[in-house]
Amino acid sequence: MNGRILITGATGALGRSVVTRFLDAGERVLAVDRDEHGLAELTALAPSDTLAVRRADLSSSEDVGRLFEETGPSAVVHLVGGFRWSRIADMSDGDWSFLLSINLDTTFRIFREAARRFEVARGGSVVAVAAPAGLLGEAGVGAYAATKAGVLRLVESLAREIAPFGARANAVLPGTMDTPANRASMPDADPSQWVTTDAVASVIHFLTTPAAAAINGAAVRVPGPTL
Repeated sequence: MNGRILITGATGALGRSVVTRFLDAGERVLAVDRDEHGLAELTALAPSDTLAVRRADLSSSEDVGRLFEETGPSAVVHLVGGFRWSRIADMSDGDWSFLLSINLDTTFRIFREAARRFEVARGGSVVAVAAPAGLLGEAGVGAYAATKAGVLRLVESLAREIAPFGARANAVLPGTMDTPANRASMPDADPSQWVTTDAVASVIHFLTTPAAAAINGAAVRVPGPTL
């Protein structure tokens, strides 16, 4: 099973588009998530020798290590993340801890293992999903913005640390994505002005290819039709 593309957060709307994009490019994929039902649905996309699925807890260093041991990935796409809206004055300890855990702790564990493996392999590519909020903290998203800014700083540092070993790390920053969840939460908005998950997936895939070999430590914005 070595040489697969490791994709975390694979059962969400963006995850499914990313898995499909890599499969369409002829890659072998290991799709990872905690959602067993969603993983079962993914198995219909391709035969088991092309697409494998695993349930894993990315807050566990042991689980993360096992994923890399099984995959021997040439590229890692880290999509796991979460959002909470709250004024800082009103934010609960639970929401703060949730954002730190899902946005930063998982990224750290995936990046650490990728760095260790890619240094030995003398190559590899990591792509993580951040957000425009990581560049500017607006009212109501301070904690989310802080964790996404943390993802960007981790990408920048990782890129510099693994570059001598022929490996790369980059981030994509999608605008509002056209997903069922966003349509439900913003019923009065115009989704034609949002970026599609397929478009974001194409940018992510490109960043893992030899054509993007000169791109390292970048924060690539993917805003969609409306900047």
